[in-house]
Amino acid sequence: MLFVRMKPQPHHRSLEAAVAASRPPLTAGLEALIFCERAGLVKRVTPVSRSSPHYFSRMLVRPAREPDSKLGPQIIPVSEEEGASASALSLNAALDGRTPGGATSLIELASDADVRQLQVALAGDPSVASVSRVPFRYLAARSPRRSAGSAKKKSPAAPRGRIAAVPPLAHTMWNLRRIRWDEARNLNGYDDAGSVKVAVLDTGIDATHPDLSEQVAQYTYEHPDLPGASSSQDLIGHGTHVTGTIAATINNDLGINGISRARIHAWKIFDDRPDLLTYPDGTAEYAYFVDPVMYLRALLDCADAGIDVINLSIGGAGAPDPTESAAFEELLANGTTVVAAMGNDRREGSPISYPAAIPGVIAVGATNLQDRVTNFSNRGNHITIAAPGEAIWSTLPTYPGQMGWKAERGPDGRWRQGKPDIRETDYDAWPGTSMATPHVAAAAALYIANGGERSPAVIRSALASSADKVPAMGNQDFTPDFGYGRLNLEQLIAGISQ
Repeated sequence: MLFVRMKPQPHHRSLEAAVAASRPPLTAGLEALIFCERAGLVKRVTPVSRSSPHYFSRMLVRPAREPDSKLGPQIIPVSEEEGASASALSLNAALDGRTPGGATSLIELASDADVRQLQVALAGDPSVASVSRVPFRYLAARSPRRSAGSAKKKSPAAPRGRIAAVPPLAHTMWNLRRIRWDEARNLNGYDDAGSVKVAVLDTGIDATHPDLSEQVAQYTYEHPDLPGASSSQDLIGHGTHVTGTIAATINNDLGINGISRARIHAWKIFDDRPDLLTYPDGTAEYAYFVDPVMYLRALLDCADAGIDVINLSIGGAGAPDPTESAAFEELLANGTTVVAAMGNDRREGSPISYPAAIPGVIAVGATNLQDRVTNFSNRGNHITIAAPGEAIWSTLPTYPGQMGWKAERGPDGRWRQGKPDIRETDYDAWPGTSMATPHVAAAAALYIANGGERSPAVIRSALASSADKVPAMGNQDFTPDFGYGRLNLEQLIAGISQ
């Protein structure tokens, strides 16, 4: 897949005028794209922005081979000889007045070799502002089975829908005690952040969960123009788990307590189709990855909605493409605080993970019950703060789902989906920097609610100066494992009035 950002073009008041002007001159890069299209190598062209009219947003390049009937009507306003894919890029540039940095489209091709060749051709095209590979983004949670004591063993005979893993009493949750949650709530004039908007961009959310339903203000999951459009269900459960840490209903005699009462605005940025992931040792699995268009649209929506804090418990080694970078620049400039997970690849050398490493983003590492860095939490000089990230109890969807699927060889030797990696329902304890990140996102929301300045830089500084210098830091003010220390909510809130 490639993101192609076109140079600005004159905007047209009507769709008809834009279509009439969307037949670009045949420059070398666009000729290469048309060649790929005629050879059946281009699967589709999808605009990132939602601003295009509905039937344009469903524009798909008709493959030379059999069309995919599941994709619905294929509307192409120009003949194949004129180059539908090239015209789609130009039409998007004429209609998209919203995407930061310019109109961007996603081009999906049949093979990686095609991607490499087309990228080189488009990079030298005078009508193209930038062309880049799509960076992979994935979840920053680990399988709960890998964390000793993180959850009770599941009973294979337990009926679906029952709570097989029972959370501890809410007032005994170790992570809340460690960040001095009760002490913060006892401060004079304390505000639970009920008017602060926190976005969770993740696998979705069970908006009907009895411990979450009062806190969910908005949930976006529909993308009718995308071939992998997803359902409202959070099949993986990751987004629901993250949300519970931020804002599960407090003291309702049910399940767990969230850190705040922030208003949750959820965007599902994963589709429901797992992708095959192969490893050098010859093994494989089917896993879920961030859908790049759903992700970028969610970032644009957050800017338009005036979101105060964004939680991104995702990561990936690929550096941001220009559109992703521009979206973060816009969010930060408008006062939105972005909190992201450092990643769980410590044993692989802690490769730099994005979006945590994007300048201005608050990067969060994970600590355990002993206030030491977990054995999975990435280290790096871009880290800001650490928070509890092992054996974190939180909400899960009330319906069944799976973290992924095993891969097995079929009779033809090809990989196919095997048994699902079944997750718990209702509640469970999970490890990961994904689980540490929402502690800090909720803390940022509480900082704003209690009179702190709505500024990403100010909030980052306040988190750093109020964090506990735990013994494992060795009397240092900053380390690549902990950043400026482990989150202390009481000191963060108490410091606002000082």
